[in-house]
Amino acid sequence: MRKIITGTLAALMLTSSVAFANLDDNKETIDAKYGEYRLIVDTDNQIWAKAEWETKGAQRAKPASYMHSFTRADMRTQMEVTFAKDGMVRAQRFTPDMAIKIKDFKKYYPEVYTLIKSPKAEAFASYKTVTNQFQESQSPVTMGVIVKEMPQGIKGAYYSLLVFNIQDDGRLVKDGKFITEDTSIREFTIERVFRSSASNALDSGDWQLIKNFF
Repeated sequence: MRKIITGTLAALMLTSSVAFANLDDNKETIDAKYGEYRLIVDTDNQIWAKAEWETKGAQRAKPASYMHSFTRADMRTQMEVTFAKDGMVRAQRFTPDMAIKIKDFKKYYPEVYTLIKSPKAEAFASYKTVTNQFQESQSPVTMGVIVKEMPQGIKGAYYSLLVFNIQDDGRLVKDGKFITEDTSIREFTIERVFRSSASNALDSGDWQLIKNFF
C-alpha cells in the first residue's frame, strides 16, 4: 500500500473460533478469499499489472503492496494489502465504490463483521489522527474498533485495529455523538497496533469509547 508502512476478503467466512480474519492471514489465504491480486505497487510507487510483474517486474523491483478487486452484493471494492516480514498481513485498506451505512456493513464484509463483533472488540471515536492510510480526506472525528486479542501467527505484542473514514450523507461528521447506525463508511483499514499504544490511547482519552453500532 502506498502509505502503509506503519505498525498499523470470494465470500468465505472463517469458521475458526480463534482466528477471525485479516491479520491472521498470509498471501495465500488472502488470494483464496479475494482472488489473485491484479496490480502490484512497488517500493518506488510504480504500478505493475500482474502479468507484467511476474514476467519482469519482480526481477527489477520489490513489492510494497498488492491490489485486489472483488464484488459483494453488487458492490465492488478495491482492497490494497501489505505484508510484514513474517509473511502475515500488516495492513489492509478497503475502498468500496460507494459509501455504505454501518447497519449494512455485514452485508458486504461478513468476515470483517465477525472481527468487529468479537467479545473483545471495543468501538471508539477520536479527534486525533488514528491512521495515515486513508485515500480521501477524513472527518474531524474518526471511528475505530480495537480488538483486544493477539492475531494468530504474529510475533510481537499487537492488537487488531480497524479505522473507519466516516460521513453523514456526504457531509463531515464533526462530533462523535452524531455517530449512529446510519453513519456512512467511505473506506476503512485493518492494521496492526502495539498493545501498549492502544492502551495509552484509551487510558488518555484520545480514543473515547462509544456504542458499537455494527
